[in-house]
Amino acid sequence: MRKFTAILLFVLISPLSLEASSSLLFLEVQAIAGYSSVEDKIIYHSGRRQDPMQKNSLGFDLIKKFSSSNSDFLTAALQLRTAFDDNENRAQLQIYNAYLKLKTSFADVWVGHNRISYGLESYWDTHADLLQPLSMFGFGYDRDWGAGISKDTKNGNIQFSLTSATGMALKFDGNYLITSRISKGVLSYDNYNIGLSVMSGNVFDSMGWEIMGNLPHEVLLFGADFAYNRNNVEHKAQITAGKKMDEDAYAGLYRLSFNFLEENKLKLEGQGVYTQLGDIKNYYLSAQAAYKINADLTSRITYARDIESKENKIVMQLYYYFLI
Repeated sequence: MRKFTAILLFVLISPLSLEASSSLLFLEVQAIAGYSSVEDKIIYHSGRRQDPMQKNSLGFDLIKKFSSSNSDFLTAALQLRTAFDDNENRAQLQIYNAYLKLKTSFADVWVGHNRISYGLESYWDTHADLLQPLSMFGFGYDRDWGAGISKDTKNGNIQFSLTSATGMALKFDGNYLITSRISKGVLSYDNYNIGLSVMSGNVFDSMGWEIMGNLPHEVLLFGADFAYNRNNVEHKAQITAGKKMDEDAYAGLYRLSFNFLEENKLKLEGQGVYTQLGDIKNYYLSAQAAYKINADLTSRITYARDIESKENKIVMQLYYYFLI
């Protein structure tokens, strides 16, 4: 993992890699503070204390494209954060994108650390958001180490990935994850996307760099997801069902978003999440207001309610993402 990241960084910054290339470098600064009724104090994280999202952090996003005379054929991407963990009172490295993606006449092929082929998370980038998809509730992975292939069809997309099922960390102990998704519609063009997914493997549960447990467990999940935009309203929904840790597992998410003002500067959102593992059920309700102060700076405030633990949480965020 470290060797791959080092090689990738060399490719990204080397002026000798290829003459026909172009680069984009963004810096990211994130300030987080809030209050939790369960902890009864000021907090500096948006999720659970062990979760990697969201925390006070500083990072960068570096993208380099290599081109032939006709088109781009290779993309290298590296996106890292150094975040302050107020649970351990230390800084921690967080890896998001760290991949090479080759564009061929048949399909796009990637290797490294990238999104898996399952659910809304396969194309929905929420790494800066306070509201999170099902992957942050124990159903999937935001990103994982491995390889994948993606092919655009006439009216949709087919993708497949084989990854390690360890999240940001990397460990080999009989663990693997196979995911696949088929979808119809392109959200940015058709204003809708509907997908069917499957996930199978021996997986570790992980939070950031921490891998939970000594041995992987079997997982088999099937999912359906839907996104639809109309005028200033956005809908996103996902359901998942199957087996996890030898227990019946179910989860569902629905998010409703409204965009207001010029260039959609103000966004108001509400989200409900349901999870069940065996006999353990939980509901999560949350609402968020996001305002774009300018093209680079966004402010967010979120209220979240965990029904099972009866926790009420308010979190505020300033997120600065700018091109150098």
